[in-house]
Amino acid sequence: MEELKKRILKEAQVGEGDIIRVDMFLNHCIDPALLERAGKALAKGFRGERVDKVLTVESSGIAVACFTALALGVPALYAKKFQSGYIDPHVYTAEVHSFSLEKSYTLRVARRYLTSGERVLLVDDILSSGQAILGLLEIVSRAGAQAVGVGVAIEKATREGGAVLRRMGLRVEALATVARVEDGQILLEG
Repeated sequence: MEELKKRILKEAQVGEGDIIRVDMFLNHCIDPALLERAGKALAKGFRGERVDKVLTVESSGIAVACFTALALGVPALYAKKFQSGYIDPHVYTAEVHSFSLEKSYTLRVARRYLTSGERVLLVDDILSSGQAILGLLEIVSRAGAQAVGVGVAIEKATREGGAVLRRMGLRVEALATVARVEDGQILLEG
């Protein structure tokens, strides 16, 4: 998606440990028009698949997932990182470690929203180490559902996440791929 690539090159910032900050348009201050087009682009990449739900992790992936689900005409569902009174106590869980937050947490999805036989598209804003997606895959498996693929706005090829998922036989679609970061500059593939 050329528009997203241009925004990354123009506005993204590089933080410590090669963290790429895109919070000015993707996951804190959101450009809804850009995200709507990104959702349509991800949905187009999976049009040949039957998708019953789009699943992500709170909170940064929610906007991308919602616009993707809207374009596919299916519900969006997100895994919560923290137990609250607003979630059904009957949940599927998975333990994951966050590269960007440098901590571990438990993902939770209410059992009544993810059922056996459903075909689920996993979506996130950024794919780095792949831990969040691996946690979602565990939850999907526990539910007896099937992951049809992974769609992300940005994949960091500098990390192993995408390669791990592809070796597992998953289809991974990224709208933009960061090849590397050199001297504080982001270099994209393609």
